[in-house]
Parts: sequence; C-alpha cells; structure tokens
Amino acid sequence: MSTSSNQHALILARLTHIVRRFMEAEGLSLDLLNEYTNAASSGSERLPIGQWWALLERVAQVSNDPHVGLRIGKLTQIQDVGVLGYLAASCETLGQAMQRLQRFEGLLQQLAASSVAVDGDCIRLAWTNENGHSTDLSNEVLISGLLTVLGILIAPHRIKPVCVEFPRKSDSGLATYEAMLGCPVQFARPQLAVRLRADNLMLPINSRDTHLMQLLEQQAATALKGLEHSDEFLIQLQKAMSRGLLERNASMPWVAVQLNMSVRSVYRALNERGKTFKRQLDELRQTLAQQYLADETLSLSEIALLLGYSEQSAFNRAFRQWTGSTPLKHRREFYCVK
Repeated sequence: MSTSSNQHALILARLTHIVRRFMEAEGLSLDLLNEYTNAASSGSERLPIGQWWALLERVAQVSNDPHVGLRIGKLTQIQDVGVLGYLAASCETLGQAMQRLQRFEGLLQQLAASSVAVDGDCIRLAWTNENGHSTDLSNEVLISGLLTVLGILIAPHRIKPVCVEFPRKSDSGLATYEAMLGCPVQFARPQLAVRLRADNLMLPINSRDTHLMQLLEQQAATALKGLEHSDEFLIQLQKAMSRGLLERNASMPWVAVQLNMSVRSVYRALNERGKTFKRQLDELRQTLAQQYLADETLSLSEIALLLGYSEQSAFNRAFRQWTGSTPLKHRREFYCVK
C-alpha cells in the first residue's frame, strides 16, 4: 500500500510509453493518457510516482483485467528505461548488466533502492521499503518489466526465475501469476523480490541495440580523434577513459589499472607529453557532450550519466566552464542553426 509521504518520489516519465503500448494493443481509448503522456513528451524527464500509480489504477479499471500489471510489464522495451537500457546492453554478461541497472536505478525510480544477496546457489534481488511502499500494480509492472528486459538482453537464451516474491496478500489467481512469470510465486512476503540462479549471471548479453552501438562507436571515434596514431599510450589512455565514463569511475587509479601501469607511471608519461590527466579527461568529456547534445533522444540527465557525472548539476557546471554556456542553451542553439 502506498503512503502520502512517498507520493512525490519521481520515476522516469518515459515509462508511460509502456502503458500507451498496452492500450494501443488492447484497442483501448488513449484519451485518459493525455495528462500523463504529455508530461513524458513535453520535455519533462520525471513524473511524480503518485501520478504513475493513478495511471495504472485507471488502466486497470478500464481494462477490467486482474493481471494488467504483469501484461503491461511484458511489453517493456530496452528504450523504455532510457540510457540504463543502453548501458546494460553494452555489458558482456547478465551479471554485469544487472550491476549497472542496480547502480543507476535512481534514474529510473526514486522510491525503493534494490539490494542483492547470495542465497546458496541463488541470488536474491529485493527492493527495500525504507521510503514507503509502492502499489501492487506498480510492483507487478516492475517485476514483469525487469524479467522482460533481461530476456531481451540474453536472447536467444532464456532465463527462468527460481521464485518471485510479492508483498501483496495471497491471490486466488496464483496459477495465472506463475504461468505468466514462468516460476513459483509467493505472496505476503516482507519485500518485493526475485530469485535467480547464480549461474544465470554468466549468460552472455546478445542484444545489440542500433542506437547504443552508434553511441559507443561515436565515443570510441571521439577518443581517437586528433591523436597521433603513432602515440599508442594516448590512444589507450583515452580508450580507458571512455570505458571509465560508462562505469562512472574514470579516476586516475582506475584508468592506471586498465593500462596495467602504476599511477606514477601514467603521470610521468603524460608529463613527458606536456599533458595532464584532468585536461585529457575534460577534453574527452567536452567533445562527447557536444555530440550527445545533438542527439534529441538523450535527456540532459542521461548525457550526464554517459559522461560519468553522478548529478546533472555537476555536468551543467563543467559545461559552463568549458564553453561559457549551459547544456540546454547549447542544445537549443544547435537546433536553431540546424
């Protein structure tokens, strides 16, 4: 059950696209979606979670489907979770993808933080209730959508959860829940959770989103731009920095490890070339920022994430230092010229 204190937590507005997809597939009137989907398409990146809950409740009433949350979740696509989907799809294994999804889930929703615990030969991914409880419908969309996204990432392999746990009370439709989720389901549990076999974490990521590949190729090309190809050190340095930005850990110690060098050796190599680590990283970020701002599909907060910033405000300050302008103003000027 939700509480009034958590009504103003925010979620990614783009998630309303999943609901629209469901209603279009069911032939339901889209009129009731206008007040919600307009927010997702008018430049607002976030939606109050109370508004999301109200939307799901209204769709449940219109569809008269007791399992509408599970059905909506099954229509989730990689792009519906924004840049998080692209980051997950760039990983090599399912375990790495789940780590990235967990690390940056605050961009998706701000109500419940997830935790991972090892339980024998299984792992248990659970969501805390510290900031208040979500609704049953929203929980069902989350679990169904997560399993759908994981399935897309590892296709043609299939993932079968060991168990799904719901906080809601026991439901007479248990058999339907288990058939739709493909595993045993438990009700009246302390937390929303899903258990997976630990060996599933080694399954390879086989999805290759076209837009993601363009972003990563763009980042790689930028890293090499302007470098003398004979200077192998600078080439490898910027490749390592690019990887570090996606991991949100482009620090000197982390980059040095990727180069199999000591921090002191990296400093010395840069000094010999009349360069500094900070300047190299700033130049890479500035060039990537200007390219990402030209991509209308990326929000400012997503660009900040791709550049390794934990907050959009930090990206705004850095961009102003580089250019004397703000990211938003730069984007608007770019499209005016275009």
